[in-house]
Amino acid sequence: MEFKIGIMMDLPDGKIPGFYAQIVKALAGKVQLFDRDKEMLIVSNEEQQRAALEVMNHFHIETSIMELRLLDESAELTDLFSDYGFTSRAEHNYVYDKIVIPFRFTADSSPVEVDQAALQVEEHLIAQYKDAEHRDVYIADRQFEELMHGIAKAYRVSIEIVR
Repeated sequence: MEFKIGIMMDLPDGKIPGFYAQIVKALAGKVQLFDRDKEMLIVSNEEQQRAALEVMNHFHIETSIMELRLLDESAELTDLFSDYGFTSRAEHNYVYDKIVIPFRFTADSSPVEVDQAALQVEEHLIAQYKDAEHRDVYIADRQFEELMHGIAKAYRVSIEIVR
């Protein structure tokens, strides 16, 4: 799961359709966009964020910044996903970092107990995927972090937060 930066543009009402095209053209020469979705530009680092914000300032466009996590292509999304993220034009899935907690069971946890705990965790999941080590990573609402620790403890396993 990679961190990305979302730049939400607050485009003024009543501008001619060519105004947005001017912005896109200006961005093309100065910014390496990773992705975009409607009025959100997605960049990979702070350098690209600064370059995009310079263009926005030039056109007097107000923006808001949000930290995103790009989900692995193999991520399984639940029905809760749309409340915590979105799928971009390029069909990449993102979650809003501020409101989610990604975690996995620790490597020293009993597989049998992990399976039982995972069943309990399932009803709170936003998404799930396998990391580079082929371990399951679960994504839940950040407000449920204590609950996830509690479920793990009840099954005598532990979880670790994925940064």
